[in-house]
Amino acid sequence: MSSEIAHPSSSPKQAALQLVIELVRAGKLSPMQGDASNMISIYEQFKAHFESDKHKHSSDSAIS
Repeated sequence: MSSEIAHPSSSPKQAALQLVIELVRAGKLSPMQGDASNMISIYEQFKAHFESDKHKHSSDSAIS
C-alpha cells in the first residue's frame, strides 16, 4: 500500500480504506470483534460520507 495519504475529496474510497486501517492499527477497531461485516459497514459509511462531501464541493465550485 502506498504511504501517501489519500485526500477524501479526490479519492473517497482510498481515504475510507486508509481510515479503517488506521483505526485498526490504533486499536479503536478490532477485526476480531464479530465478523467482517462490522468493518465493511464502517468502511461503507466513511466512503459514503466522503463521496457526499465530494459532490457537495463540486457543486459549490460549479456555482462560483
